[in-house]
Amino acid sequence: RELIDAILLGVEAARGPVLDAVRRDYAATPLLLYGPVRAEDAGALLRAARSRTAGLAIEGLDEPILGRLLERHGSTARRCRALLPLARPLGLTDPLQRRAWELVVTEAPLGLESGALAKRLGVARETLSRRFAAGGAPSLKQAIDTARLVAASQLLGNPAFGVADVARLAGFSSPSLLHRTARRTLGVPLREVATLDGPKLVNRLLGSAIGWR
Repeated sequence: RELIDAILLGVEAARGPVLDAVRRDYAATPLLLYGPVRAEDAGALLRAARSRTAGLAIEGLDEPILGRLLERHGSTARRCRALLPLARPLGLTDPLQRRAWELVVTEAPLGLESGALAKRLGVARETLSRRFAAGGAPSLKQAIDTARLVAASQLLGNPAFGVADVARLAGFSSPSLLHRTARRTLGVPLREVATLDGPKLVNRLLGSAIGWR
């Protein structure tokens, strides 16, 4: 029904088949464990680590920082680490451009529209569109589409989600629109968007003649 940023799983579940099922169905979603930890849990914790668990929160100790742990390790944080450093290379150097880029990266997959973004930044939508694309930077629409495509690529790594699920959750009206947007914005078929991770994503965005330059 909505984008999943991270999965919080009880330590008790990590001792049984639930951990394997979650990792199978949601292989690309960050997973954190939470619960009381005893000395005899060493085997379960080692098993969880081998299943790419992103973090552990201990019941009775880590509740005050649980929210920050989820934010630090979630899909949104991963998307920010991949996209926010692109601001300067893409020509987004003006304070308004950079603030808009930060909001696009973090919130566009949640349904952020250009009109709402402009209102939050205290400018008219036309002004924001013009200033965002100044100096050879991508258009605001291209930026929003890219953030949504990266969110879609994160979801595509989870076998539990079909392409129709991914399109709906990432804010596309249909799977065909998701496919067309990937081609138009990133110049690759949808199946390759998930591989545009880290340095590959940076190189593709900076070198593509489609959508960005």
